[in-house]
Amino acid sequence: MDSRVRELRDQFTSLAYAKILYNGFYFSPEREFNSIVFSQRNVTREVKLAADKGNAFNLYSKQDASMDSLEGFSAMDTTGFIAIQAIQAIRLKKFGPQEIIDGEPLYKA
Repeated sequence: MDSRVRELRDQFTSLAYAKILYNGFYFSPEREFNSIVFSQRNVTREVKLAADKGNAFNLYSKQDASMDSLEGFSAMDTTGFIAIQAIQAIRLKKFGPQEIIDGEPLYKA
């Protein structure tokens, strides 16, 4: 895999999937569409996957995650974000039951 192919893979798959999971949309059509299972639904042969050795980093900081330690933070700053999340929550609430009606499991192994 050359650098351009890796760049496209990371742009369209890895980062998009990470954002979907980070935002809590595991049971969503976006996650299903970006999943390996969805992309491989018509594959009938064996697929091999290799994982390279990497480094572990802890990106979580209790101090940075705390709303108490943020200076100048106003709860009103989050109203637009909450409204957008509410719209998506309504859409996702309809997605799961429709999958069940269609006979599709919410999780495909």
